Amino acid sequence: MAAVFLSIALVPAGTANAASSTYYVSATGNDTNAGTSSEAPWRTLGKVNSTSFQPGDTIRFHAGDSWVGQLWPKGSGADGAPIVIDRYGDGAKPKLVGQGAVGEVVRLFNQEYWEIRNLDVSNAKPATGTPGANLGDFRGIGVHGDNGRTLRHFVVDSVDVHDVTGEVKWIGGDPANNSPGVTWKTGWDRSKNTGGIVFTTTVPNIAAPGNPTVLTGITVQNSTIKNTSFAGVTVKQYTGDAPGAVRTGWGTRRTADDVLFKPHTNVTIRGNYITQANTAFGGNGVYLTNVRDGLVERNVIDRVGVSGIETYYADRVTVQHNEVMGTHHAQGSADANGLDPDVGTTNQLFQYNYLHDNGDGILLCGCGTPKFGSAVIRYNVVTGSKRWNLHMWQEAGTVASIYNNTFYSTDAPNMVSGNNSGRATLTNNLFVSGRSASFLQQSSLTYSNNGYSSNLTTRPSSDSRRVVGDPKFVNPAVRGPYGDENGPRLDTAANFALQNGSVFVDAGATVTGSGGRDFAGTPVPSGSRPDIGAFERGGAAPGISFEESFDGLATGLLANGTNGWRVISTGNEVRVVDTPSATDKSIRLNRTTDGGGTDGTNLARIFDTPLQGTVTIEAQVMRNDTQAGWFGLPYVYNSSGIQAVSVAFARGEILAYEGGTSRVIGTYASGQWYRITLTVDTVNQRFDLDIDGRRVLTDAAFRTSMPGIGKIAWYANAAERGAVHVDDVRISGGPAATN
Repeated sequence: MAAVFLSIALVPAGTANAASSTYYVSATGNDTNAGTSSEAPWRTLGKVNSTSFQPGDTIRFHAGDSWVGQLWPKGSGADGAPIVIDRYGDGAKPKLVGQGAVGEVVRLFNQEYWEIRNLDVSNAKPATGTPGANLGDFRGIGVHGDNGRTLRHFVVDSVDVHDVTGEVKWIGGDPANNSPGVTWKTGWDRSKNTGGIVFTTTVPNIAAPGNPTVLTGITVQNSTIKNTSFAGVTVKQYTGDAPGAVRTGWGTRRTADDVLFKPHTNVTIRGNYITQANTAFGGNGVYLTNVRDGLVERNVIDRVGVSGIETYYADRVTVQHNEVMGTHHAQGSADANGLDPDVGTTNQLFQYNYLHDNGDGILLCGCGTPKFGSAVIRYNVVTGSKRWNLHMWQEAGTVASIYNNTFYSTDAPNMVSGNNSGRATLTNNLFVSGRSASFLQQSSLTYSNNGYSSNLTTRPSSDSRRVVGDPKFVNPAVRGPYGDENGPRLDTAANFALQNGSVFVDAGATVTGSGGRDFAGTPVPSGSRPDIGAFERGGAAPGISFEESFDGLATGLLANGTNGWRVISTGNEVRVVDTPSATDKSIRLNRTTDGGGTDGTNLARIFDTPLQGTVTIEAQVMRNDTQAGWFGLPYVYNSSGIQAVSVAFARGEILAYEGGTSRVIGTYASGQWYRITLTVDTVNQRFDLDIDGRRVLTDAAFRTSMPGIGKIAWYANAAERGAVHVDDVRISGGPAATN
């Protein structure tokens, strides 16, 4: 895939074109104020809602304050100049409370280019004496449209959405089972529209629907979504099946190439913590429907009902590096699975996920009227399932490839179950059980070269190349640590890696197009042949390699070696500063003269044993000067000290290298923070770049070969001058390289 560069002017929170303004809102403000300074803020949501904002404007709510009602500011941003909602001041995130009196607490309708950051949002109607009687058509954040256009760029970042008492409406079922708050057989358009963060579209007149409204460029990241019914995050398109409606078919896909299907596009759900542990009405964690080109990664889905992550009528979706645990049946649901590529889904890739202690494991449900679908399920670790580990309910016409997964359960009576008419191949999977669990055996299923624990006497007789024995797992009795609001603990899954002497080492078959790396990012094969299961022998699951907020450091010059940092500041300064605040510190690199040689003024992390596999490098960076100097923010080096991946801020431009060529990919403003995220793949020698959650560079080549990451540095040298800030560094991903 060729590298894709978006030549955009990136102007995130708080900056825009020359005409943009920043507006402040405080519980102690006054709506007669101009609102354009923190000393003279507005007071009410009504004032904000009656204002039409312009591209590049920012609306800031005072930290620690609270408002009751609905926030619905008007206007739209523009490409490179979104309108941003954020906070200001020290303290807790500003609270917006709906109390079940509004459909959604934060609302956008027929608007685009918006970014919502750092809010605390709830929408709970007070409970009555009857369970479910307080549920309604409620959302925390709702983004909607019906104007028949393509609406672009929606970022929800670092929000806390919780306690939304949304009703539960099921597409089908028996309406005789209806009860307060839970309704069956409501159809597509009237179902599953409530919860924490919801993106849906509709039409102004169901009898004359006009053209579809399509949302594109949706990102939900770094957020917590707790106790929100029906779902945590939902993306859904209109189809026209309510009484009196003209069917459009935009949402319900009839065939793989259905020309009526009009999905939302470019959807990313990343780095969120989603739980429904304290609501009896929670359904899906992530419900991604009617989407083309989606990415769901590095989320923690904790104790939700129905399904952890479900795709439905979707195309080209990748679900990876998530941890899903504790799913259960809720309000009459048939399912309680961790992952589910469901009806009408094509080109689904589910990989590198850790599922544990769920009611069910992975469901492949290409079922119902649409008789098509395609999915690849690979390198997942599935443990502790209660009912079944892998459930197949595929119709004729569907295709699934299931390989190199590890399934381990002491309880589930079914290892592979269902009723499968579609074509599916199962290769190099490792099935281990504490009991003699059953396997679905139908002519549509091809078992080849899978591994089975010795007690599985019911193993498929058709698997003529099967391998049987003791897996010699590291520690199958492991009980954590598990993921939380700080992110998934994929490293815990390494307890299901193979040890020396396992019969499954070097016993796998070669799978064409397997991706080249295992669950831990270790190259496949590492021996003479691939191993059976999700791990190559000796692999260690990806986790947090390093995390640093700098908040606990004393203000002042940063000494070399502090917390493992390599610091060079010859003739210049690398200093801990109270920016943004005394409780949220950062590092300031200030270069005013030559010094430091090739390293210059430098803040670096060095890995004595280089990192391999897929490694994610994140940091907040800010230039707060007007000088033209070139700062690497960051540069990534191989173990020989040669630059392989380079991102730089210079002369108002953000630059990155594709191979040996420097490209301008956006602009920056002095004094503005930017979240830089590099996803570096040392196996395939490529990287992606995101800025404030927006993908700006995809599948770009390294400058030089880098089998492992030896150093990451934020720096400037030679004649370059200027000042930058670095904060909230997080490095996660594959294990250190092994010889």
